[in-house]
Amino acid sequence: MIKSIVIITLLTFCANAFMVEGSYKKAHTKALKTGKSLVVFLTKKNCPQCNVELAKLIHNEDISLAMSKYAVFVIVRQGQKESYPIEMLYTIQYPALFILDENELVKCNVSAVKFDIKYIVQCLYSH
Repeated sequence: MIKSIVIITLLTFCANAFMVEGSYKKAHTKALKTGKSLVVFLTKKNCPQCNVELAKLIHNEDISLAMSKYAVFVIVRQGQKESYPIEMLYTIQYPALFILDENELVKCNVSAVKFDIKYIVQCLYSH
């Protein structure tokens, strides 16, 4: 738990322009209040590829700009004791990225081992 908090804190400080929320509920509330999409990064313990893909998202300038304008970003770890949309409970491939609208419906599903940065940016700008 402490390790996760340290990682999230470091990612927030290293991020170009967007904040990483610490809980799904807070991120969802913030997205509703600001009228932004909710970007959910699903990860699991002992997943090196998850860390690689998260670093790509955090350090990509195009993603950072789009995220800061149009989205709220949250990291959810497999088995996390928090409620989130049921589609995510059935995720079997990690990492996974979901871009949700105000009704928690999937706008764009980037559920893949390697993310397509251009597709993610395009989806965020199609707000």
